[in-house]
Amino acid sequence: MRTLIAAGFAALLFAASGADAQQRQEAPYDLWCRDVATGEGLVILCMARTRQQCLESRTSPGESCYLNPRYDPRFRRQ
Repeated sequence: MRTLIAAGFAALLFAASGADAQQRQEAPYDLWCRDVATGEGLVILCMARTRQQCLESRTSPGESCYLNPRYDPRFRRQ
């Protein structure tokens, strides 16, 4: 009986963790962008999954981070 209860509990934990993994999707690698000033003008770099990663990758305090227009719902075409 104990073995059956333990097996049922293990199956329940495994099923719950599988569902959680499906619900959690990893953010795209280019979700956050920043503008980088060059001698020729501005270059848009979209290479961060999180805002924190974007902020840490800045090379000057004047650079700001923003959501990639590709994923930002305000810029979606109807």
